[in-house]
Amino acid sequence: MVDQRGRVVQKAVAVRFTAKNLTTVGGIGLFHKFVKRFKVEETLAARVELPRRVSKYTPARLLLSLVYSFVLDLTRLSNTLFLCQDKVAHKLLGCSDFPHPSTFSRFLAKFTVPQAKGIGKATVALLMKARDNLKGHQRITLDLDSHVKTVYGNQQRAKPGYNPKKPGRKSFHPLFCFIGETRDFLWGRFRPGNRYSGQGVGSFLRECLRLLPKRIKEIRLRGDSGFYDGDFLEELERKGIKYAIAAKLYDSIQRRLGRLTYRDIGGGYSVAEFRHQGTWKKERRMVVIREEIKEGKKKKQPKLFELKGYSYQVIVTNIEGMAPEEVWRFYNGRANVENMIKEGMMSYGLDVTPSHCYGGNVAHFFLVMLAYNLMNWFKELVLGQSKVKRMAKWVRMRFLFIAGKLVRGKRKWTLTLPRDWPWQKEYQKAEQRLVALRL
Repeated sequence: MVDQRGRVVQKAVAVRFTAKNLTTVGGIGLFHKFVKRFKVEETLAARVELPRRVSKYTPARLLLSLVYSFVLDLTRLSNTLFLCQDKVAHKLLGCSDFPHPSTFSRFLAKFTVPQAKGIGKATVALLMKARDNLKGHQRITLDLDSHVKTVYGNQQRAKPGYNPKKPGRKSFHPLFCFIGETRDFLWGRFRPGNRYSGQGVGSFLRECLRLLPKRIKEIRLRGDSGFYDGDFLEELERKGIKYAIAAKLYDSIQRRLGRLTYRDIGGGYSVAEFRHQGTWKKERRMVVIREEIKEGKKKKQPKLFELKGYSYQVIVTNIEGMAPEEVWRFYNGRANVENMIKEGMMSYGLDVTPSHCYGGNVAHFFLVMLAYNLMNWFKELVLGQSKVKRMAKWVRMRFLFIAGKLVRGKRKWTLTLPRDWPWQKEYQKAEQRLVALRL
């Protein structure tokens, strides 16, 4: 329309709620087909034991419904109402309806800790299926880390402890074990917030080792300074595990750093090594990385010890025959663990505490990590991201959050997606990979 002065005037767009069979998550059907190929629901039903149903849904269906919610970034129970009201999504997920948030809340409250660990056991079973029982991996690297999960209520067993971001506030402090070669979550331990990083790590390691195939010939382990403990190092050595763990820079170590002879490796870095016993029963190899502090350069690791214009990092290791810089590069591979945990927080609700009951929060922890693993395999096996894996947000925007309309034909339903969708070819290639997938 043109006004009296010849200017184009845009008419207001009228809004009517009259369209039928529409969805904003038209791509979730692709992920659902992937989940069906893995028989995730059947695996959960076989591994997770609950005393009885809390609704018309089976426990496995409720668990899988929560996984779908996390994958779609509906990380709080109240947000799952979005899927309750999306009838097209129900069709794409192969169900007649979707549980109400209150159903999830009552369901999680029923969990005991052993029952919640059943979700973790199901995750391990699916991991071995996805990785063909780790065939082709004669050597496995285990990456350990912990994470402070702050809470804002009176959840059972939440305790104040080490919490650098929210000092004095109650929290949980779970342990994680990832497989370095595949970036898969292997096992975890959900703990009250008053546990320090390395507390109970020996028994946790034994749990992780029991989950690995017996034929794995060599196991290596990486961990930050929270796992710098003499008893733990002795256990690793007894089991023949090669390790690289960041050392705590006690005074006895700091005094050695200024007297060492360093070798330049370029980029402002130099390396050295020495043998250290301290309070241990024997000496161990200590690798030192010294970085020149340049003016105006933002420090990546402000906690590193600084001395006379240099910052220092020390790694304790039992790996012999490897140059100090190679040990350092091997250790730096564990930086991916921090990204994996960050992915769990930002993409799947790892920092959400949905239940007052401790068992329910343990179940939620293992469900989040199951969602993380499923998306990790989906990226690799369906989207073809074997070398560079994108964040979950990237995957959602291109493959899951697609507007669609469900149309009834003479013999079947058809989901119509936008003709001009920018990633149509990539989506079709993903469908082809899914059809060709063999497990």
